[in-house]
Amino acid sequence: MIYRHERRGRRWAVVLAVLAAWVCIFLAWMVFSLAWGIAAILLAFSLPAMWDMIRDNRAWVEVWPRRIAWASALRSGDRSDIDHVRIDRRFDGGMKITLVHVGGAHTRLPPDVAPPVEVFQAALKDAGILAERHPFSPF
Repeated sequence: MIYRHERRGRRWAVVLAVLAAWVCIFLAWMVFSLAWGIAAILLAFSLPAMWDMIRDNRAWVEVWPRRIAWASALRSGDRSDIDHVRIDRRFDGGMKITLVHVGGAHTRLPPDVAPPVEVFQAALKDAGILAERHPFSPF
């Protein structure tokens, strides 16, 4: 194995963001007399993050010589018929990683698997896999 990146669902950033959202909604309910129905709807938006913290999902990607394996909460895979890897910048600033296979088909890695791009690109080079990086362009 050349490179492994793992991300857990129970991270301090997620815990602090959910806690901050709940405190803000509670303060709005207490100070501004926010209706309890609206507060409940706003709190419902944090439930997926709470579920990730409770389950502590682990997402990982491994780079092997001429092979990439990955697993996330919903999908997993292991591909060795990779022609090249395409790395695109998305509108939100994140990266979209697409495995392009020899026959032209492609597989997109789940967003929660995405590793730091510079390290990932160096690992792909060491593994003998061509990486194409496409910076954000509005056109």
